[in-house]
Amino acid sequence: MAMDQTTSLIQPFPYLGIFLLLILGTLGLPFPEDTTLILGGFLMVRNVIQFFPALSVIYPTLLMTDFLLYWIGKRYGRRVVEHKIFHRIVSLNRLLKLEGKFRKWGIWVVFFGRHLLGVRAQIFLPPGLTLKLAPH
Repeated sequence: MAMDQTTSLIQPFPYLGIFLLLILGTLGLPFPEDTTLILGGFLMVRNVIQFFPALSVIYPTLLMTDFLLYWIGKRYGRRVVEHKIFHRIVSLNRLLKLEGKFRKWGIWVVFFGRHLLGVRAQIFLPPGLTLKLAPH
């Protein structure tokens, strides 16, 4: 499909489309966040969307999806890694390593991990799991 055809498919509801792609990517569907952000940049260059309206959709959606991943970890605990969708995102072995890093470095793991390609989902699940396991 040519880029002009793709743009014509997105053009009627571009902000809603970006929002949905970010949400669906968080839920494990094959829409990586980074690709969606690059698409947003492409749409800005092509004057399909404007910078500030796009920013007002993208940034809150990113925060919401990060919180969603944290909440899933907090709500469901270690059962998350047994679920087929989330098992693909983070294995039990990887989860144990990340929990150790989170306990050692705390918020810094989350801050720096948020900016690393391909590990965002793995970064936000362990804090929720760790805090769930902590005694009250």
